[in-house]
Amino acid sequence: MSADDSTNHEGSKESEGSIVPRLLVVDDDVIQRTIISKVGTHAGYEAIGAASFHEAKKLMSEQQFDCITLDLSLGEQSGVLLLHAMVDTNNRVPVIIISGAEEHILASTMRIARGLALDAQLINKPLQLVALREAFLHKREGIVATRGINRYYKLIHGRAGAP
Repeated sequence: MSADDSTNHEGSKESEGSIVPRLLVVDDDVIQRTIISKVGTHAGYEAIGAASFHEAKKLMSEQQFDCITLDLSLGEQSGVLLLHAMVDTNNRVPVIIISGAEEHILASTMRIARGLALDAQLINKPLQLVALREAFLHKREGIVATRGINRYYKLIHGRAGAP
Protein backbone atom coordinates (compact mmCIF):
# COMPACT_ATOMS: atom_id res chain seq x y z
CA MET A 1 0.00 0.00 0.00
CA SER A 2 1.08 3.55 -0.57
CA ALA A 3 2.54 5.66 2.18
CA ASP A 4 0.02 8.40 1.47
CA ASP A 5 -3.06 6.29 2.20
CA SER A 6 -5.33 7.81 4.78
CA THR A 7 -5.88 4.44 6.42
CA ASN A 8 -3.66 1.40 6.76
CA HIS A 9 -5.31 -1.99 6.83
CA GLU A 10 -2.56 -4.39 5.77
CA GLY A 11 -3.93 -7.83 5.17
CA SER A 12 -7.30 -7.01 6.70
CA LYS A 13 -10.42 -8.46 5.18
CA GLU A 14 -13.70 -6.81 5.88
CA SER A 15 -16.68 -9.07 6.32
CA GLU A 16 -19.78 -8.60 4.23
CA GLY A 17 -21.50 -7.34 7.37
CA SER A 18 -19.12 -4.42 7.69
CA ILE A 19 -20.84 -1.07 7.83
CA VAL A 20 -18.11 0.92 6.07
CA PRO A 21 -17.72 0.13 2.35
CA ARG A 22 -14.15 -0.34 1.12
CA LEU A 23 -12.84 1.78 -1.75
CA LEU A 24 -9.73 1.03 -3.81
CA VAL A 25 -8.31 4.18 -5.41
CA VAL A 26 -6.00 3.37 -8.32
CA ASP A 27 -4.02 6.32 -9.65
CA ASP A 28 -0.28 6.72 -10.20
CA ASP A 29 -0.44 10.43 -9.35
CA VAL A 30 -0.09 10.83 -5.58
CA ILE A 31 -2.03 14.12 -5.52
CA GLN A 32 -4.98 12.72 -7.50
CA ARG A 33 -4.95 9.53 -5.39
CA THR A 34 -4.96 11.55 -2.17
CA ILE A 35 -7.80 13.84 -3.32
CA ILE A 36 -9.93 10.92 -4.53
CA SER A 37 -9.26 9.03 -1.28
CA LYS A 38 -10.29 12.04 0.82
CA VAL A 39 -13.51 12.55 -1.16
CA GLY A 40 -14.24 8.83 -0.75
CA THR A 41 -13.58 8.97 2.98
CA HIS A 42 -15.90 11.97 3.35
CA ALA A 43 -18.55 10.03 1.40
CA GLY A 44 -18.37 7.19 3.94
CA TYR A 45 -15.77 4.80 2.53
CA GLU A 46 -12.62 3.27 3.91
CA ALA A 47 -10.18 4.33 1.16
CA ILE A 48 -7.07 2.37 0.25
CA GLY A 49 -4.74 3.64 -2.47
CA ALA A 50 -2.73 1.85 -5.12
CA ALA A 51 -0.08 3.67 -7.16
CA SER A 52 0.30 1.11 -9.94
CA PHE A 53 -1.39 -1.65 -11.89
CA HIS A 54 0.63 -4.30 -10.06
CA GLU A 55 -0.11 -2.86 -6.61
CA ALA A 56 -3.84 -2.69 -7.39
CA LYS A 57 -3.90 -6.22 -8.77
CA LYS A 58 -2.12 -7.52 -5.67
CA LEU A 59 -4.57 -5.75 -3.34
CA MET A 60 -7.54 -7.08 -5.33
CA SER A 61 -6.20 -10.64 -5.10
CA GLU A 62 -5.81 -10.33 -1.31
CA GLN A 63 -8.88 -8.29 -0.35
CA GLN A 64 -12.43 -7.56 -1.40
CA PHE A 65 -13.51 -4.03 -2.21
CA ASP A 66 -16.96 -2.50 -2.60
CA CYS A 67 -15.99 0.14 -5.17
CA ILE A 68 -12.92 0.94 -7.26
CA THR A 69 -11.79 4.16 -8.88
CA LEU A 70 -9.48 3.75 -11.82
CA ASP A 71 -7.20 6.04 -13.77
CA LEU A 72 -6.58 4.69 -17.26
CA SER A 73 -3.03 5.97 -17.45
CA LEU A 74 -0.99 3.98 -14.94
CA GLY A 75 2.51 4.46 -16.29
CA GLU A 76 3.75 1.11 -17.56
CA GLN A 77 0.28 -0.49 -17.74
CA SER A 78 -3.11 0.57 -18.98
CA GLY A 79 -5.94 0.84 -16.51
CA VAL A 80 -8.08 -1.06 -19.00
CA LEU A 81 -6.14 -4.21 -18.08
CA LEU A 82 -7.26 -3.70 -14.50
CA LEU A 83 -10.88 -4.11 -15.60
CA HIS A 84 -9.99 -7.67 -16.64
CA ALA A 85 -8.12 -8.16 -13.35
CA MET A 86 -11.27 -7.09 -11.47
CA VAL A 87 -13.15 -9.96 -13.08
CA ASP A 88 -10.25 -12.40 -12.56
CA THR A 89 -10.03 -11.59 -8.83
CA ASN A 90 -13.82 -11.65 -8.34
CA ASN A 91 -13.96 -7.91 -7.61
CA ARG A 92 -17.04 -7.33 -9.79
CA VAL A 93 -17.86 -4.13 -8.00
CA PRO A 94 -18.82 -0.68 -9.22
CA VAL A 95 -15.90 1.04 -10.92
CA ILE A 96 -15.57 4.77 -11.44
CA ILE A 97 -13.17 5.49 -14.28
CA ILE A 98 -11.47 8.84 -13.76
CA SER A 99 -9.47 9.85 -16.79
CA GLY A 100 -8.40 12.65 -19.07
CA ALA A 101 -7.98 10.32 -22.05
CA GLU A 102 -9.33 11.13 -25.49
CA GLU A 103 -13.03 10.56 -26.11
CA HIS A 104 -12.59 7.51 -28.38
CA ILE A 105 -10.43 5.82 -25.71
CA LEU A 106 -13.02 6.55 -23.03
CA ALA A 107 -15.83 5.20 -25.22
CA SER A 108 -13.83 2.05 -25.97
CA THR A 109 -13.07 1.57 -22.26
CA MET A 110 -16.74 1.85 -21.35
CA ARG A 111 -17.60 -0.76 -24.02
CA ILE A 112 -15.00 -3.10 -22.52
CA ALA A 113 -16.36 -2.56 -19.00
CA ARG A 114 -19.90 -3.29 -20.15
CA GLY A 115 -18.68 -6.35 -22.05
CA LEU A 116 -17.19 -7.60 -18.78
CA ALA A 117 -20.56 -6.94 -17.08
CA LEU A 118 -19.06 -4.31 -14.79
CA ASP A 119 -21.04 -1.41 -13.34
CA ALA A 120 -18.86 1.37 -14.76
CA GLN A 121 -19.18 5.13 -14.63
CA LEU A 122 -16.92 7.75 -16.18
CA ILE A 123 -15.72 11.01 -14.67
CA ASN A 124 -13.47 13.15 -16.86
CA LYS A 125 -10.31 14.86 -15.70
CA PRO A 126 -9.70 17.51 -14.66
CA LEU A 127 -11.33 16.00 -11.61
CA GLN A 128 -14.84 17.22 -10.86
CA LEU A 129 -15.14 16.90 -7.08
CA VAL A 130 -18.91 17.39 -6.91
CA ALA A 131 -19.50 14.74 -9.58
CA LEU A 132 -17.09 12.38 -7.81
CA ARG A 133 -18.80 12.85 -4.45
CA GLU A 134 -22.23 12.26 -6.01
CA ALA A 135 -20.95 9.10 -7.72
CA PHE A 136 -19.52 7.81 -4.42
CA LEU A 137 -22.78 8.51 -2.58
CA HIS A 138 -24.87 6.87 -5.30
CA LYS A 139 -22.66 3.75 -5.37
CA ARG A 140 -22.65 3.62 -1.55
CA GLU A 141 -26.47 3.55 -1.45
CA GLY A 142 -26.43 0.47 -3.69
CA ILE A 143 -23.72 -1.20 -1.61
CA VAL A 144 -25.59 -0.65 1.66
CA ALA A 145 -28.89 -1.82 0.14
CA THR A 146 -27.26 -4.98 -1.22
CA ARG A 147 -25.68 -5.76 2.14
CA GLY A 148 -29.05 -5.34 3.84
CA ILE A 149 -30.70 -7.73 1.38
CA ASN A 150 -27.90 -10.25 1.84
CA ARG A 151 -28.15 -10.08 5.65
CA TYR A 152 -31.93 -10.53 5.48
CA TYR A 153 -31.55 -13.51 3.14
CA LYS A 154 -28.99 -15.13 5.44
CA LEU A 155 -31.21 -14.52 8.47
CA ILE A 156 -34.28 -16.01 6.79
CA HIS A 157 -32.28 -18.86 5.28
CA GLY A 158 -30.73 -19.62 8.67
CA ARG A 159 -34.14 -19.71 10.38
CA ALA A 160 -35.69 -21.85 7.66
CA GLY A 161 -32.99 -24.49 8.21
CA ALA A 162 -33.39 -24.43 12.01
CA PRO A 163 -35.37 -27.24 13.70
